[in-house]
Order: sequence, then structure tokens, then C-alpha cells
Amino acid sequence: MHEITSREQDQLLRLMRRHRKQLMSFPNVRSVDIGFEFKRKRPSGRLAIRVHVTRKMPDSSLTPSEQLPDEIEGVPVDVIESNPVPNVGVRHSRHDPVLGGINVGNLKVGGPGTGDPGTLGAIVFERGTLRPLALTNWHVAVADPPIAMDPIIQPDPVAPDPEPPNNFLGRLLRWDQGLDAAVSSIGEQDGSRSRNVSTDIEGLPLPASGSKPHVVGLKVLKSGLRTGVTGGTIDGTDGIEFSVVPDDFALPQGVLGDHGDSGALWLDRNTFTAVGLHFASISSPEVRAWGKSLSRICDTLNIFVLDVAAIGSPWIGGHCRALASTRAHAPCNLRIVYPSGRTSHARGLGAATADAQGLVRWQWRIGSSTRRMPGVKMSAHLTLDGAEHLLFAELEGATDLSG
Repeated sequence: MHEITSREQDQLLRLMRRHRKQLMSFPNVRSVDIGFEFKRKRPSGRLAIRVHVTRKMPDSSLTPSEQLPDEIEGVPVDVIESNPVPNVGVRHSRHDPVLGGINVGNLKVGGPGTGDPGTLGAIVFERGTLRPLALTNWHVAVADPPIAMDPIIQPDPVAPDPEPPNNFLGRLLRWDQGLDAAVSSIGEQDGSRSRNVSTDIEGLPLPASGSKPHVVGLKVLKSGLRTGVTGGTIDGTDGIEFSVVPDDFALPQGVLGDHGDSGALWLDRNTFTAVGLHFASISSPEVRAWGKSLSRICDTLNIFVLDVAAIGSPWIGGHCRALASTRAHAPCNLRIVYPSGRTSHARGLGAATADAQGLVRWQWRIGSSTRRMPGVKMSAHLTLDGAEHLLFAELEGATDLSG
């Protein structure tokens, strides 16, 4: 299988969407996407519109009007039998610092004492404020009915195990059922009962490094609670949901996911850039797993996956924050230059030392007389363990001219 270009994928998605409503009207159809056509349960490398059905029926049992077309506008139509099962399950151990790939849950999901924990995909950050949040699936963290500020716990006990002490993680903040995604705070809203955080993911040599849209043919991996580190190739997508099939990546358990893996991050195997949030898998009639677009999740839940460094919203007259990831206890420095060319000497800038998890933070106040200039952004000059990095941000708010 080869990785296709974003342009090729977008062209096929436009074609699929023109015919999706018609294809969804056929019997047993669960979803429609685009991707590699399958031959003898293996991806052929030929692109097709794929129709996923709950049960494959022989043509002899279908009327002519119930039979799917062989091709649409010259593109083959492939019928795939698949019934994805949400991956929720077992494993518990309390972690401080909190990181990706570990147990997380909501006791209300499944009932007290019988909660079904899933995987905390990764520590992500809120846009603007840069506060850390825990990302997992909606079906792992959100009870019915959904209640903001529900307590999220780590670890989530599994019957007959008793609830461990000090397992409070944070409060449910935002969610999206269609994207099967939710985020919670780390600690209470006032900062109490908080834990340290790490951008590492259990079982992986590197943390997630930013995010990007997924494309068909991309080789990916994840670290889930039940099956550990598994990997495959994205073989199809409808633009938001994508599926993954095995490739040359070793699967000791013979599956891509199982109960407990829900919420794990799918990452580009070469760059560790996050592309999706795992939510379901099957092992029969073929091994397959599913994820949701992380780019869409980030936009909807107002979060981001930290790459190297990030700048929060720089409000004139307010505070601004900066965050970076480097070597544990590394020496760092931040210099801010405003649009006027003036270098800030505000308290909170300058030298800093990364914590034991390699994260370093700055916070400073932007004076109310700081001026905005058309087309000129504030620049942040970071030195992280000797390496130079440059970020830019647009000043927000209005300059106070009364003085």
C-alpha cells in the first residue's frame, strides 16, 4: 500500500459524498468511505468507494434493486463486512505524572463498581490558556445523560476490585458524541487535587508531536490499555472516520485493538504526529480498527497536541503564557519582542528550567500601553536546552491610549 496525497483523497471524498445518501439506502449498509479495495481479505492498493455492511449477502439473495453497483463514475465499489465494537476494558494503576496510554474512566459509565475504563489518549492543551487536559473517547468519559463537571478518575476500578484511594483525576469539561471524544481537567478548577503531567505515551519511545490530517496509506501506531503498542496502515476514510488494517507491523495478539483500547491516539509511525483517536475494532471477518479525525476533534474541543512549543493568547493589558517540551531539567530561556520592536522585560520571562517531565512554562503580563501594528506579530524567541526556536502570535485586545 502507498500513501496517497491529500489532493487525491479530497477528490475521492467529493465523489463519495455525491453518492453517499444513495449508497446508505441499500440493505445492511453501516457506513461509506473511500480507500483501498480489498481482495482475499487484503488491501489491493487500488482505490475504491467502500461500502461497509453489517452482513455480506450473496447476490442470489438480493433483488436487482438491492445490489450495490460495481463502480461509480469509473471508480470501483468495494463491499466490506464490518461491525466495529467499542474498545472499553480493564487495567488499572495510578499515575503521577499523568500520561497517555493509561487507564481512565467515569464511574457512572457502566455503574458504580462496574465501570468500563478506557485509554487516556494523551495529555493535550487548551488553546489560548495552555492548561493541560486529558483526552479520551466520549463513550469512556461521558455518562448518560452527559453532565459537565462529572468527576473523571484514574485509575477506574473494575469489579470486584475496590475503588483505589486518591484516584480523582479531574472534571469533565467538553465532549462531542459524533466525534466520540471528550476532555477533562487535571485536578479541580481551582488547581487543587492536581497531578503532574507528561506528554509521553506509555510504551512509546517518543511523545506525540503535534497533529495533522490523516490520509489513506499512512502507516500508524497506537498504545492502548489492553493490546499495548499496535500498528497498521490507514486503508480508508470518509473524511472524519478512518479505518486501519494490519501491515508489516508485528501484532503479537493478532489484533489492532481490544476492550480497553478506546481513547488511544493513532500516530504517524515515522514522525509520531497524532492523526486520530481510536474508538473501535474487530477481529472477524478481518482484523480492522477505527479512529476519528484528530484535526476535527482539536477544532471542536478547542485543544491542541503540543509539538515543541506554543504561545497562549497574548492579551494587551492581560497575561500571556508560553509552553515548551524539551529534555528533563534542561536550561531554557524566553525573550519576547513586541510589534514595535521593543523587547519585554516583564517579570516571568527569561531563564527557566524544565521540570522532571521536560515541560517548561512561562507567564507574564503584557502592558496596557503595548501597541498593535498592522501586519506585525509579537515574536517569541525560545532557547530550549541550547536549541533556538521562534514563534509568532497576533496581539489581541486594545491599547490603552489614555496615559
